Amino acid sequence: MNAIPLETMTVETFLAWAETIPPEAGRFELWDGEVIEKRGAAGSINSERSQHWETKAAIYDALRDALKTAGLPGRIAMDGPTVRFSAKSAVEPDVLVYFGARVKRGSLEVPNPAIVVEVLSPSTARRDLSEKLEGYFRLPSVAHYLVIDPDKPMLIHHQRGQDGAILTRIVTGKTLRLEGLPGDSALDVDLTEVLAPV
Repeated sequence: MNAIPLETMTVETFLAWAETIPPEAGRFELWDGEVIEKRGAAGSINSERSQHWETKAAIYDALRDALKTAGLPGRIAMDGPTVRFSAKSAVEPDVLVYFGARVKRGSLEVPNPAIVVEVLSPSTARRDLSEKLEGYFRLPSVAHYLVIDPDKPMLIHHQRGQDGAILTRIVTGKTLRLEGLPGDSALDVDLTEVLAPV
C-alpha cells in the first residue's frame, strides 16, 4: 500500500493521490489538508465490520425503493462519490442521493447531494456526529443528513428547516419521511431492514 501523504493537500491533489490507491488499501478523507483513514484495509483495526456494510446496504436499498415508489428522478450512490466541504476538506459519505443531471462520466465528486448518510464506526463516529454535520449543512443542496448506529436500532435525522435551522430527531420507528426535496417533493423511507438487529 502507498503510505499516507504527510504533506498538506488540496482536494484536487488528494483526489489525484486517491486514484493511485488500490481499493483494498481502504478509504480516505481529507480534513483541513490532512489525509485521514476512513476505513482501513481488510484485517486492519479500522476495517469495516459486517454490521456496518449490512446497514449501509439496507439504507441504500431503502432509499432506492423510496425514490422508485415516489417516482422521483433522484440518483443514489454508495461508497464512492466525494463531497467537498472546502478547498482542503472532502469526505466520502456511505450513501448519498442527488437530483438533477447525472454527474459526468469519470467524475469523482457529487457537488450537490440532497441526502447524505453516514453509518457510525469506531474510527469515524466522532467526526460523523460533529464536523460532518457542520460540513454537510454548509452545502445549500443538503436537505437531510442521516446518521445510523449499526449496533442499535437507531437513526439520527438532521433536517434543514425552512428558516435555516437544523432540526434533529432520533428515529426508532419503521418509516422516515424526508420532506423539502426538489420540487417540494418528499420520500417515505421504509426503515424495517435498516433498523433490524444485525
